[in-house]
Amino acid sequence: MAAPLLPDGDPTDLADRRRAARRRAVDHADEGVGLSRYDDGCLALAVVGDAGPTQVKALRALRPRLAQEAWAELTVELSALTGDCGPALVRVLGQLRVHRLAAGARVEVHGAPPEVVSYLGSSPATEFTVRDVDPTWS
Repeated sequence: MAAPLLPDGDPTDLADRRRAARRRAVDHADEGVGLSRYDDGCLALAVVGDAGPTQVKALRALRPRLAQEAWAELTVELSALTGDCGPALVRVLGQLRVHRLAAGARVEVHGAPPEVVSYLGSSPATEFTVRDVDPTWS
């Protein structure tokens, strides 16, 4: 039996909605970054493609939007990111995490490369989770 769906076609289970939103954010990424809403105040953010200045610039430009729209949760998907994450990208991801946590939002990171895990895991935070790569999206 299939999981129940909301009127917009999203699953009713929050974990399933997060997963579906992460997938949509990856699929709809433009200039290395994609967004998808999965609940009021909850956004999935995907960083895709070759890691570099394109993603850094796009993420910096998204700060005001994330502050307005991801006030409850921000779920970050990094499994579609290729190449070596430079220090600028790692730093901007850390800054986004701190900004959202400081505002009281829950932050979750999926598929993070080792250098990102090392940096993001270096400071304790509440309601912050880094998850292993989930290639099956199950």
